[in-house]
Order: sequence, then structure tokens, then C-alpha cells
Amino acid sequence: MSIEIRNIQKNFGNFKALDNVSLDIQSGELVALLGPSGCGKTTLLRIIAGLETADHGSIHFSGEETTHVHVRERQVGFVFQHYALFRHMTVFENVAFGLRMKPRGQRPSESQIQTKVYDLLKLVQLDWLSDRYPSQLSGGQRQRIALARALAVEPKVLLLDEPFGALDAKVRKELRRWLRRLHEELHVTSIFVTHDQEEALEVSDRVVLMNQGHIEQIGSPQEVWDQPASSFVYGFLGDVNLFHGRAHEGQVHIGQDHQGVTLSTPEHAQAQNAKAFAYVRPHELDVKPYQTGDLGLIAKLTRANVVGPTARLEFEPLDHGALGHDAVIEVHLPATYSAGFKLGQAFVITPQKARVFLEKQAT
Repeated sequence: MSIEIRNIQKNFGNFKALDNVSLDIQSGELVALLGPSGCGKTTLLRIIAGLETADHGSIHFSGEETTHVHVRERQVGFVFQHYALFRHMTVFENVAFGLRMKPRGQRPSESQIQTKVYDLLKLVQLDWLSDRYPSQLSGGQRQRIALARALAVEPKVLLLDEPFGALDAKVRKELRRWLRRLHEELHVTSIFVTHDQEEALEVSDRVVLMNQGHIEQIGSPQEVWDQPASSFVYGFLGDVNLFHGRAHEGQVHIGQDHQGVTLSTPEHAQAQNAKAFAYVRPHELDVKPYQTGDLGLIAKLTRANVVGPTARLEFEPLDHGALGHDAVIEVHLPATYSAGFKLGQAFVITPQKARVFLEKQAT
């Protein structure tokens, strides 16, 4: 089932939660709504579900107007962060609940329910736990049961609100892979809300980046990572260093005139001494020990954290003006390359590539 979202607006008092949001979701697609707390992603999910009413705009499921259709008639399945399983029911009874609650004319027979529930429990690889109660399950198992229960009623749309947010990092990673495989098997149109960038990039077909009630960018995980549409997107997706500088006729200069870095920015050929922001990923910085006369950003090593093959290094620049209020440069290097580095040692840091936004673009 495809979903067409048109010009959705929603206010809570004086707070504008959603401001003219439009979005198309293709049938069978898995889309992540990604953004910081308060950006409007959960409100949008609840409006799609029918749990919240928009002040303005419309929702269509495969071309049919559903804006004012009751949540019970939208054929939507839900999975929430905190499982919402019935504690007094076994795993089997939890999954069967939605089927047994159907109107008499649509309700399957008890033998059909048994077959369906066990098929679903096999699908989520937990059929051996059918007679357990939620309190006897791990968090990851409870969330898989919650997903089986949502799928039992054969929803046309599956909505997941921070589904793995309450789980520890290792279980979260395992469930992300599992959800991706499950979706490839079932192809149910699915939307999930998350503030976890890694989760969105790993699981979804497309990512919808949201900020302050607006959509900042829509694209595949690779597109939003490689071609961020705004400074917000670049700063939100993964670790990044932000340098302040001036852009002038196709070049941006970072740092002091006599001890800085000049980068080519042909996309800003028309800029005339404009305030600019250069975003550089930690792995896109070149580092070498400082020698008298070297040009570049001079900084001293203040912290080195070596985990496996990667060294995560923090440097304090001698010219704080290049970094605004953030006086730390983060660099990721192969651990072997940084083996001889010493805390307090001076280095020259040079961006290998940068994404530059002018001040008016960054607002």
C-alpha cells in the first residue's frame, strides 16, 4: 500500500509540531523518519496511524482518502518502544489477541488462529516460547513478540515508534539486521521513527530527515550521507567537525591568514567574503607532526582512544577562532599510523575534503 501525505500541519498550542509536511511512500517500502527530539517525527507517525488529527492537510492510502478514517479501520499495525504486551497473557495469547478481537464475521476459526500464530512465531524465531509470559522474556524477545502481534492482523501498513530504543546496543544491532531481513521477506509498507542515525541508515530503503516540523531531506541512506542537502543534515548524520571561515570567489579560508587552510569551493564561486561553515568528517582530516614553518591548522593532541584498528584522537587548536565555540577537533586514523603520537605534541591538521555552506544556507 502506498501512502500520500499532503500539506500536513499540526500545532500544540503555540508550538508548531508540523509545518506543511508532504511525503510519498511507495508500496512495500521501509522508510525511516529520522531527527532530534521534538522535530515532529512521532507526531507525523501518529497522524498517519489515525491516533492524532492534523489541523490541515490530508492522508491517502493507495489513493483513498483516509484523513478522517478511524484508526480501527486503517488496517495499521503498531510496534512501540515499550512493547505494550499484555503481562497476564502468554506469548501465544498476545499474538492471537488481535485475531480474536475481530468482528465475528471476519474472525478466523480457533484452528486457523492456532496455525497463524505458530507461523508468525516461527517467522520471528520464537515459536519455542509460545507458553511463556512477557516477564519471562528478554527485551529483544518481547519486541519481536510485539512485532508478531502487529503482523497477525495482516496490516497494510506497519508503524514502528522507536522500536528498539529501550534495548541495549548489542541487542539493538541484532534486531536491526533481523528487521531488515523480515521486511525483505514480507514487503509490508513500513515507517519507523528513530533518532538513531546508524539505525536509520542501516535498516531503511529511504531516510526522511526532519527538523523543527520540516522535512530537511529525503533520500536513500547513501544519498543523505554523501550529498547532505543542508548544514543540519551534515551535522546530524554521524560525527563531524565544524570549522568557521570566509568564502570568497570559489575558495574558503579557515583559520588565521598566516596559519590556516584554504580549500577550493567552486560551488560558491559567486561568494564575496561571505561567512562560511566547513563540515569535515573525522576520517577526512590529514594529520602530521608539526615542524617549524608548516602551514595548516596547528593543534596539540589532548586525547587518544585506540579501539581495535581505529584511533579516535582529539586535538585542541591553537587558533580557537576556526572552530567557534567548539574547541575540539576529532580525527579518526588507523591505529598503526598514530602509534608514535604523544599527548601534548603539536600537529598540523589539513582537511582532505569539506562540505561548505554559506551562512544564509546554514540557517
